[in-house]
Amino acid sequence: MVTMDSETLRKKLEQLTGKRTGIKQLGRQHSASLFSMGLEAQDQLVIHEGHLWAPLYESDGRITAVWVEMEGLSSLEVQLVNYAVRNFAIALKATGLREEGEVEARQLGAWLNTELEQEKNDTEIPDEMTLKGRLFGDMIPFLLSSEIAHSPQITYRSLMKLLRSYFENEIMLIPLQEKEWLILARKELLMGGDDKDDEEESVDDLLAQTSMGLHELIASEWVGVFHLAVAPAIVPVKGLTGSVALLRETIVLGRIFQVGEYIHLPWELHLERLVNSIPDVRRKQLLGQIGDYSSVLSDKEMLLTLETFFEMDCNVSETAKKLYIHRNTLLYRLDKIKQETGADVRSFGDAAIVKLTMLLYKVTKRK
Repeated sequence: MVTMDSETLRKKLEQLTGKRTGIKQLGRQHSASLFSMGLEAQDQLVIHEGHLWAPLYESDGRITAVWVEMEGLSSLEVQLVNYAVRNFAIALKATGLREEGEVEARQLGAWLNTELEQEKNDTEIPDEMTLKGRLFGDMIPFLLSSEIAHSPQITYRSLMKLLRSYFENEIMLIPLQEKEWLILARKELLMGGDDKDDEEESVDDLLAQTSMGLHELIASEWVGVFHLAVAPAIVPVKGLTGSVALLRETIVLGRIFQVGEYIHLPWELHLERLVNSIPDVRRKQLLGQIGDYSSVLSDKEMLLTLETFFEMDCNVSETAKKLYIHRNTLLYRLDKIKQETGADVRSFGDAAIVKLTMLLYKVTKRK
């Protein structure tokens, strides 16, 4: 495996020389004129317009190269740059990572991780990112997170092949942290054309359905637990960092509050987001002030009954159908909850308190 991606290489060269650096994919004509010998001469460094250029790899006649500001660069630093770039290029060629744009994707992924670690959620993608030119249109972001611990690692190529079979058109796959991938799909691929009948389905419904199909496909291909989150369409060049931050938070909330579910939608987790933002000490205080609901919330049958009741908008008949129980059995359980807690969940006020208590209990118990 390559020990670093191209963005990491760029940062190391910047630290090594103290000069500005960048990575750029050149057009065919520019590639041919700048590197007349191509990539056969791996030790070829070119000085052009005050920059030292070194080729990394070639794809369809286009050379991706790293550049370093030349002014004040010592001969030793030039040799070190050459050595680092040559080793990277050789390792890259051996792994075949340049296939299907993986190097460019990893470059963008490394930049995204760095920005998010610094809590920069509104940064525009810089010009040195090779993929920037493809990120100006409306795209829908999905975040896929795997919990596979010991299974063989899913490769970029195998996941990209699977995604293309599902979306049937151009998509982008950006590796982020280990076992975490960002998927960008063109908005028009999911929203269809101008068919008026499609307007009956909301955008949220379409995104949820697409996520369900995608998750089912991935789960059928690899053994293990996968979480998937989706967000509304964005123009990635400006909105990507904020969207990835939202998707990461959504998966964290989903793991806490939606145990047993693997598709998480940010617009369904507003109350959960609010509860999770409350400091732990304050959450425990609130639980104490609301009253003791532990006997009900620690009972799996009662907890499932309440969760289903709220999911069905407090409709008794629909809840009974969903639970495959008689209506009277459900009424008996709701009466039992009232006897033990004093809360009648058929009343809006009490239902809101019980719902809040359930969320507080989940996040506090988890800690």
